[in-house]
Amino acid sequence: MKIKLLTAFFISFLFIGESFLIQAQQAPLTGRNVIMIVNRLVSMHYSLQPLDDSISRKTLTNFVNRFDPQHIYFLKSDVEEFNKYENRIDDLLRRGNVQLALHIFTRFKTRLSQRLEYLEELANEDFDFSKDGSWMIDRKEAPYPENLEDAKQLWRLRFKFDLLALTLGESSVKEAKDRLVRQIRSSWKNFSQYDDNEVVSTYLTSLASAYDPHSTYMAPPDKKNFDINIRLSLEGIGAVLRWEDGYTVVNSIVPGGAAKREGSLKVGDRIIGVAQGEKPFENVIDQRLNDVVQQIRGKRGTIVRLRVMRKTKDGDTILTIAIERDRIVLKEGEAKSVILKTDTLEQDERFNAPRENKIGFIRLPSFYTDFEGRRRDPSNYKSAYRDVRKILENFNEEKVNGVVLDLRNNGGGGLDEAINMAGLFIGRKPIVVIRNSGRDVEVKRSRQDVVYKGPLLIMLNRYSASASEILAGALQDYGRAILVGDETTFGKGTVQHIDTLPGQLGALKVTIAQFYRVAGGSTQNKGVEPDIVLPSLNNVSEVGEAFLENALPWQKIEPRNYRQDKDIPNYLPKLRKASEKRVMEHEDFQKIKRDLDEYVEKIKPREFTSISELQDDHRRNEERKQKRQEEIAQQIAEASNKDEAAEGMDSEEEISEPNNFDGKDFYLEESILILEDYIEHLKGNKDRSVTKVENLTVE
Repeated sequence: MKIKLLTAFFISFLFIGESFLIQAQQAPLTGRNVIMIVNRLVSMHYSLQPLDDSISRKTLTNFVNRFDPQHIYFLKSDVEEFNKYENRIDDLLRRGNVQLALHIFTRFKTRLSQRLEYLEELANEDFDFSKDGSWMIDRKEAPYPENLEDAKQLWRLRFKFDLLALTLGESSVKEAKDRLVRQIRSSWKNFSQYDDNEVVSTYLTSLASAYDPHSTYMAPPDKKNFDINIRLSLEGIGAVLRWEDGYTVVNSIVPGGAAKREGSLKVGDRIIGVAQGEKPFENVIDQRLNDVVQQIRGKRGTIVRLRVMRKTKDGDTILTIAIERDRIVLKEGEAKSVILKTDTLEQDERFNAPRENKIGFIRLPSFYTDFEGRRRDPSNYKSAYRDVRKILENFNEEKVNGVVLDLRNNGGGGLDEAINMAGLFIGRKPIVVIRNSGRDVEVKRSRQDVVYKGPLLIMLNRYSASASEILAGALQDYGRAILVGDETTFGKGTVQHIDTLPGQLGALKVTIAQFYRVAGGSTQNKGVEPDIVLPSLNNVSEVGEAFLENALPWQKIEPRNYRQDKDIPNYLPKLRKASEKRVMEHEDFQKIKRDLDEYVEKIKPREFTSISELQDDHRRNEERKQKRQEEIAQQIAEASNKDEAAEGMDSEEEISEPNNFDGKDFYLEESILILEDYIEHLKGNKDRSVTKVENLTVE
């Protein structure tokens, strides 16, 4: 069993993948511009920490680690040279001097080029995997190579381990070698096209993150990406793109977008040329994704022509496609809802008939809002709380018996969205307390009336952060919702302000305040602890604010005046007991528990992995896969013998996964059962405990 730990998890207002990147013109990051940006950052930050030698040292460490986090590129002599400036960066930045950043980046490109050249040599070697060897799993604290020969030994060992991992995954040795060389070659192409502004942007971000992990400098492209994601819309053709071996490749087509309506562009197409209207084509092979997307995006109603290369059974075909740009709404980021009906429950001898509860389910990926649209028309704009309000109004019309709000993997969004959404459940009450750098305190109240008054459960995990924690913490403090999930949430308890800079310089995202629950405690570092904890691999993963460099500490203030509804706290012991019994009897949860035990006992303590361990892990995974296939075959066989089996259910997926909502989700199933237990307690049936969901249907 393996757990893939995230090397970086960015929690802010929202996040953006590379597929929606936009370029914008930018003023040079030199001299006075750098001085102005640095001064604004330092003066605005919540910590009031001056730009001094301690910040200087952190900035240098951050910058070097952004290019070489695992200490495999820079040599010991390189870092010793850089460290001569560790107490001078503050002085240099005050004068607008960024030459150190450019020098470090040039050295990094040299080492990257050397690694590429060496890996191309290694691709011609044969490797003996019968000889064992070891690789340090996490090298962020490891010493840098002494010299280039030491570095080559490190690169060779890493190449061998990566090669083994790929061949165990059923790639041929040649395919695996080609893939590894392509990866380094692509990295070299990407970094070789960096201009000075991009290097200095990284330098300024390294300075900002020396203050806390959520402060950053946003170059104009980053600011535009942020705006797109916070409002969930953009103007373009509606294609998700990726960069692969020098080509911009169509990864997917956005439903309802301009490209989808036109119909010619296909997934897998490689874009080799772009033209604006009737102007000549520009060759975009080997151009970076950012630069290609800059040419493809444009104002609504204008025409862009794409020259694409498409693989067919007869070879590569060149096509020209003209698409009229349009406004694209990113539907995947919107709130989604469904009414779930648990209409076939295992009989309980204490009751004569099973219940038939309607459960309204809402999945909320982020707390999005269109700030510009709100300024234009406060009565008509895109926002998370407005969408959820409509969903809840529909749930009321459908007379649902309870609501599950899924905030798993919700990294946050607009603060006002969380406050307004809380009001939909508890009305016009204090929701969160904000304390700024001057330690002034402001109580933020909801201005919304209650829309839904019934039973409520909120699903959370380690990746629920920021605005998610504000909403969940407030509803927990008021006793309004049952919280279910991982041992705690992410733990981001700070507020960021977007400070737009003049003269095409982008923006600063600066931490300016910390928020506190009405009960007095902050969510910073600690997060929100659910009422009922379910087994999860996240519970042993190093994910969350507490694991981020330079995170601000947890604090507490005096609680506000508020009244807690005691219904949920009074019922929680019984709800926990019933849930624990089901979890103990649930095969999937027990598998998670076994994986947790294996990880804690055998994998987490490892500082090194070996060739033999990789081979053993692969063998165990193959055995698990085979066992799962046998279990599925058994389920199919059993289902085919049941008289009540539905006609047409002849596919493996449909029979083996009857309780689907976007895939099997036993965490959702257990959450529904917890909510149903609570509904029954409220009805006065306090001894009732559901033991199993036999069928979950979607209306």
